[in-house]
Amino acid sequence: MSEAFDSFEKVRALLQDEEACARVLYEAKWPNGFRCPSCGHDHAYPIATRRLPLYECSRCSKQTSLIVGTVFQGTRTPLHLWFQAIWLHSRPGSINALQLSKEIHVTYKTAWLICHKLRHAMSGADADELLTGAVRLTDACIYHRVSSNMKWHRQEQSVLIGATDGENGEPENVKIKKQDKSLLRHRLEAPGTSSFIIQHVAPEARMSINFVRQYSRERHHALLKIGREVEKWLAELFRGIGPKHFQAYLNHYCYDWNRRKTSRFGDLLRWCAATRTITYPVLTKRPSKARSGRRPRSATAIKAVG
Repeated sequence: MSEAFDSFEKVRALLQDEEACARVLYEAKWPNGFRCPSCGHDHAYPIATRRLPLYECSRCSKQTSLIVGTVFQGTRTPLHLWFQAIWLHSRPGSINALQLSKEIHVTYKTAWLICHKLRHAMSGADADELLTGAVRLTDACIYHRVSSNMKWHRQEQSVLIGATDGENGEPENVKIKKQDKSLLRHRLEAPGTSSFIIQHVAPEARMSINFVRQYSRERHHALLKIGREVEKWLAELFRGIGPKHFQAYLNHYCYDWNRRKTSRFGDLLRWCAATRTITYPVLTKRPSKARSGRRPRSATAIKAVG
């Protein structure tokens, strides 16, 4: 698949109609052949009376759509535009929603939703891979603001950066997780690591984690460099990100970084085919503290374009 989709022009040429996209999505969703989501049977009758085909199980007669249980479920956007968006997100550096809307000729709202649904699939991929072997861990600050005051600036975000230590001492698999600033009294206080370790480090690797603070003399320079690269990526491509979707963008960055030496189009398509969708109301819902009717103030003064 990687050779067939090594340029945007090839994506547009090979996937120029819905029928071609449906065949590619079928292979991504059922790489070993059809499986009924209800009974697990391996044979179905195609029903091609709709824009996208239905499949009726020959054992239980339950019908299922090609896009049910995927990030594409409920979409009214043609699949060929989705596939173009997946390829554009697979390029080094990725793309923001404003750029995507111009590239595939959809509204900004549609492009924004597509971007977030693809990040939702990337987040699933990130959660599925635990850190193993020798694990290094550090705290860091994104959007750091130099100040003599130790209180948190509203734009600053506290994160933990963990990675498997490669043979040459360079990080091989990276995870970056946002920390709750409300639990930290000031910028110099170390965030707790237990939750990160339980959720993101394999059990056999938890006893040998090397955690060093960002201000320590023995600080992990390679991990802190990744933190600076994340900040630059968020600022230059997305013009800054507020706290609401901050973790999704961190997952996006880690997904790209961990697959930087591989072809990502096929991998991301498979994750899209295996990940249940996230809806616009869920993405845009207000935090519980906003129930009073007052709009909460954004944590960043920079308007995001991603």
